[in-house]
Amino acid sequence: MFMKSIPTILASTSLLWLIQLGCGKNGSVNLDDSQDQETGIKDTEVEGDADTDTDTDTDTDTDTDTDTDTPCTWGDATPGSSVSLQMTHDGVERSYQVHLPADFDCTPRPLIIGLHGYYGSGKGFEQTTSQMFSRIDELGYVGIFPDGLTMGERGWKSNVTSFNDIDSHNSDGPDGPTCTDNAYDYDVFDNCPPEESQDKCNWGTACSNDEGFLRTLITQATEVWSVDAKRVYLTGFSQGGQTTQSLAWRMSDVLAAAAPHHGFAANGYTQAPKTPMGLLQVWASNDRTVDGNDQASNDGMIYDGAEETALIWAEAQGCETQSIPFTTPYDGNTGWECVEYPKCTTSAQVASCVWRGKHTWGNRNGENFALETMLSFFATQKRP
Repeated sequence: MFMKSIPTILASTSLLWLIQLGCGKNGSVNLDDSQDQETGIKDTEVEGDADTDTDTDTDTDTDTDTDTDTPCTWGDATPGSSVSLQMTHDGVERSYQVHLPADFDCTPRPLIIGLHGYYGSGKGFEQTTSQMFSRIDELGYVGIFPDGLTMGERGWKSNVTSFNDIDSHNSDGPDGPTCTDNAYDYDVFDNCPPEESQDKCNWGTACSNDEGFLRTLITQATEVWSVDAKRVYLTGFSQGGQTTQSLAWRMSDVLAAAAPHHGFAANGYTQAPKTPMGLLQVWASNDRTVDGNDQASNDGMIYDGAEETALIWAEAQGCETQSIPFTTPYDGNTGWECVEYPKCTTSAQVASCVWRGKHTWGNRNGENFALETMLSFFATQKRP
């Protein structure tokens, strides 16, 4: 049985207004850190410094004459810190942040994987966008925060990063075009086929094998950092949220639940697994950058709406299609409200939360309600 309401989680995070940047092909930047922006151009996540406790002292006293247990090790990671690591995957150098909780002791831990938005980074997502560093440390999560690849190696392209959300490479879908005739041209990643430049609706995301990369990271986390394979969770914001939507059903064999924030699949491309897997989607009614109101976004891109997305998941999970209130301790904060689709035959849970914001992480009035609701939801989801 899964919970129908979210328990109150102690310790609220401090208020942080996210900074939005809009960049075009010429690399021009619009910056206003005093308010949300709706430029119609995909978001930039700005990395910020976060106070971290890098004290790695552990109790390693052992009696070698009587204790034959294998000591706990953590490879290149460091308990209580988020460190940058690299690996070669499919012949490409990839980087990612790994956060082990301060109390890491090699016992099975849940794993959260977080995907940043356009122009972002793994470090920026963990510490600035979601501000989850201290919370996942307190709750004992292992965190992995990959970096997307850059659009190119030179000039303004070297500042553009993204993941391969797969669906944004299509001009037409089951429900029609995925963009308007006057949609913004984001150019094409150097690792994509040149012919993609002829695709008017391709808004410039990477062509990397990110599904394979994430599967490799999950295997590594299970083998090296004692991750519980039944408690692996995927989340992301904006373009990272779109990638979460795209990869969740494709990776339902290894994920317990997914939580895309402000990110939807391209028009007509939402799919959901029929095997047990939870979904908590978060969106904002005033978001015009990735619009969940079943209308074209400011940049001309067209995505599946929030209600349509939740219903597709509810039907796949065998839930009732009439939603009911899904109460949280944060209801009413900037219009925060959640619903769920009950009685899922898979015993998973499908919920959708909306707030009266724009294209920023749900964090207002001293409450990081998007993070706390997601972590409470993940705590109730586990693969069979």
